[in-house]
Order: sequence, then C-alpha cells, then structure tokens
Amino acid sequence: MRKRRILTALTLITLCLIWGHSALGQDSSAAESGWLFEHIGGLLRLIFGPEKATEHLLRKLAHFGEFFLLGAEMYLLAAECGRTGIAAAFGVLLRCNFCAFLDETIQIFSGRGPDIKDVWLDTFGSASGILITLLILSLRNRPAGNGSGKGRTDK
Repeated sequence: MRKRRILTALTLITLCLIWGHSALGQDSSAAESGWLFEHIGGLLRLIFGPEKATEHLLRKLAHFGEFFLLGAEMYLLAAECGRTGIAAAFGVLLRCNFCAFLDETIQIFSGRGPDIKDVWLDTFGSASGILITLLILSLRNRPAGNGSGKGRTDK
C-alpha cells in the first residue's frame, strides 16, 4: 500500500509539473527555456551538434522526457495494483495520451498555441517509458535459469 501511495504522489507531481509548464505564458515559457538552454546548451551541442542544438530541440526533449517519466510512473502504479502486460500497458498509454491532449489544451488558455506534433511526441515519450518499464519488470521477474528449460539441475 505504501508503494501505491508513493507512486500516486509521484504521478500527481509529474502531472502538476507538466501542466504547470503548459499554463505558463509565452514570455515565461521562453525565459525558462532560455535559462535552461544556457545551462545545458553545451551538452546538447556536444550530443546533437552546434547547428541542431536549439531551444526548440530542448523544448521537444522536455516534452518527450516529461511524458517518458509519466508513462513509467503510471505503468509502475498499474503493476503495483496487479495489472501488468500488454493490456495494462495499452490502458496506461491511453491515459497518458489523454494527459497529452489536456496538456496542449491548457496551452490554448495560456496564450500559446497547441501543437498536434507535441501530442504525438508526448505519446511516443509515454510509450517509450511504458515499454522500458515493462521490459525491466519482466526481466526482473524472469525465473532464474539458462532460459531453455533444459540443462543441468542444481543439487
């Protein structure tokens, strides 16, 4: 029960951060992106090259990252409640997709235009977080052995 509460709190905090950033006006959002780019722009230039490392790229990476985290948290919460596998992953993905549509809707009211490409990016981030979490959990829960079901037995 404690893990559920912690995962629920983390998921709600993540949603508040996502939607809080979307509620920022255009000037505040640009200032925030500019400040962050000043601090990690060198790393982005190293990874992506000087011509591709822009504040626009930073914002798109933030979309992906926020929703990657949301997808992972929501899948972990589902697993903690006993729902795992592809059907559970699909249910979590639908919820994350709804959150992405709501995120872009918030931007309408904050004076920033919504962008359907961001919904797709958010959905891809969520799907990636879900799949990585699903893979890690399945590897962690895999029975020990050589994988073939045959071979030596320990005595």
